Amino acid sequence: MISKEVFVMQSQLCQAMGHAARLEILNILRDGPQHVRGLARAMGLSQATLSRHLAVLRNSGLVIVQRLGRENIYQLANPKIVVICDLMRQILAEQFTRQAETANTLAKRD
Repeated sequence: MISKEVFVMQSQLCQAMGHAARLEILNILRDGPQHVRGLARAMGLSQATLSRHLAVLRNSGLVIVQRLGRENIYQLANPKIVVICDLMRQILAEQFTRQAETANTLAKRD
């Protein structure tokens, strides 16, 4: 039996991933480490906004940061996180397919 503490930890991880910008950050980092300026430019976000999202990801253990001179370089803490993101998108695609099939079935009845 899985302890309730594990579900709490899992919920906290999901909450950290619960923003589109943070999911986009994880997706960008799948290609390798990035500095804050590069991430901000790629996402079209201010560095302040990006830094807040990075802090959430860092505090949840999803990304790690290395200081290189005056630059902070971010990378995924565990590459398995992109597998989770990919699986979520596969589930979404399957849901959309089922919804489209249902819509087509309904349209044929009219």
